[in-house]
Amino acid sequence: MVKSKNFPKDLPEDPAYVNYKGVWDMQDLYESMIDFFMRRKYKFAEKIYKHKHPSPFGVEQQHTWEFWRNENDYIQIKYQIYIHVYDLHDIEVITPEGEKKVYSKGRMYMEVKATVIPDYEGRWDENNFYSHLKDFYNKYVIRKNYTQGFSPKTRYEMHEFVAMVRNKLKMEADEYEHRHFGGVHKRY
Repeated sequence: MVKSKNFPKDLPEDPAYVNYKGVWDMQDLYESMIDFFMRRKYKFAEKIYKHKHPSPFGVEQQHTWEFWRNENDYIQIKYQIYIHVYDLHDIEVITPEGEKKVYSKGRMYMEVKATVIPDYEGRWDENNFYSHLKDFYNKYVIRKNYTQGFSPKTRYEMHEFVAMVRNKLKMEADEYEHRHFGGVHKRY
């Protein structure tokens, strides 16, 4: 197997984080997170699920999820989501409509990583000729995408997902704050 010289194996974006302490609807949050990617035609795999025995403070859970989609025969986009929940307790809440629901109370840490993987099947690394052809393709055909950070769409999609999670948790920001930074700003 011959490695390509000038193009990296994958192109990761900077990760996004969510820290939360409070009460939330765990079932609704999970369904919303999975539905967000399923509507965008991503495939899903839960790589790790750990449920640790309850301590006096509560239950501890870890989830590692992976979503991926093949953009074309050469590019694959992959999201890795790590969720760690501490001091988890189930509590019963009465909604304003008067119905009883079971919510979760505790602390949550979430890390979201997005990665663009070129030649995800490794087809162009079989021999020297294909490796040189891959270098040519990367340097001259998709160079513009590579120099611009490959996919602003991936970055926007990742932050849109984090904004949706924050909205479900009823955190301070209702929407993706940086969404309006690219346009015309009002001067004061």
